[in-house]
Amino acid sequence: MMKKTASILVILFLFILLSQDYARGGIYAGLQVGFSAQKPSLKDVDFDTDTTYLYGLRAGVRFMMVGLELSYFQAAHNLELADIVGFDWGGRDIDYNFIGLNVKYFFPLMVLHPYITAGYGYYKAHVKDIDEDREKGYNLGVGVELMLGKKFSLLAEGKYHIVNLDIEDRELKLGDFTISGGFNVYF
Repeated sequence: MMKKTASILVILFLFILLSQDYARGGIYAGLQVGFSAQKPSLKDVDFDTDTTYLYGLRAGVRFMMVGLELSYFQAAHNLELADIVGFDWGGRDIDYNFIGLNVKYFFPLMVLHPYITAGYGYYKAHVKDIDEDREKGYNLGVGVELMLGKKFSLLAEGKYHIVNLDIEDRELKLGDFTISGGFNVYF
């Protein structure tokens, strides 16, 4: 009897949590700001990790528990070398941009909507006075969206970006972890 009552209470609790916000959807746009921690990798060259600010825009459409989002961000890092003599990339700025699509899958719980995300898009890196390249790459992440009414939400998100670029005929791997926060306005 006790197990049956507990099971009914758990099912009822989950039903209440998922009921109203399950079908939330719409078109949205928003801003994002945060931090970008970049770890460049180049054969026979050691770089130190550099963290900087990022800023960007997002727009998307959400239907029930699935979203499709167009995202853009920019971050400007400094390339910090770990004691390499004769290599002239040290102390230079690397402007880093992303524009692409992300798919989101939400787990709505009342006003709190955790999600997982995966994306694909174009990354661009410009090493000041050296070279630049654009390549396709991937990102994976997790986030949470806090719905404050039907038209406004706050969100926080962490993503790992995977891209290889060709700078001055060298394969530069940019592993980049971003943490961002922002808001969305639903229309």
